[in-house]
Amino acid sequence: MWSLLPRKLQATAIVFATIIAYLGLEWTYAWFASTPPGPFRQASFIVTIITGVLVLAANWAWPLLWRMIPALGRTLFPDLNGVWQGKLVSTWVDPATGEVMPPIDATITIRQTLFTTHVSLKTGESTSHSTRAFLERFAETQRFRIWYSYNNDAQAQFQHRSSPHEGVGFLECESDDLGSLTGRYYTARKTTGDIEVSRRSSSTQSKR
Repeated sequence: MWSLLPRKLQATAIVFATIIAYLGLEWTYAWFASTPPGPFRQASFIVTIITGVLVLAANWAWPLLWRMIPALGRTLFPDLNGVWQGKLVSTWVDPATGEVMPPIDATITIRQTLFTTHVSLKTGESTSHSTRAFLERFAETQRFRIWYSYNNDAQAQFQHRSSPHEGVGFLECESDDLGSLTGRYYTARKTTGDIEVSRRSSSTQSKR
């Protein structure tokens, strides 16, 4: 979510945090060096503590703000936290039979905070976890997209036909339908597939 904030606001917050952190370090050094810190340094140290607490509180409270202020989801990015269930449809064709794989049942779990986004996907044979993720907003068409890279690891009994691999994928929704996600994935094994899931639960935050 942080990446979608205006650049000027990001720069202002970073500069402010840097100044406060520097003053806080100066105060700490003066304290341990037995040099009585002046009132300004004392105040800067207090502000440093308060700033750190506020950052942690903002990250923790962000899902609550999403629910209390719906406009945040429309102007920044919707709250996609939760468990999603649906299908993967691979384009892979069995070279021995020429047959296309049937749709695969899949469960996707999305965890978002103010600063991070994590996507995991589980099927009957393997599990994937995102290694990086970033958010993209298409204001003109009111669409929102999560891009992510991932590592996939199949269960031992299936690794003879599904070796561990890396890939990238995306999931997107429209502002008037936040209960379903569609997307696509691309693997390092040169296969692709489509993703279609629906929200089943939005309670991942409370289970952490």
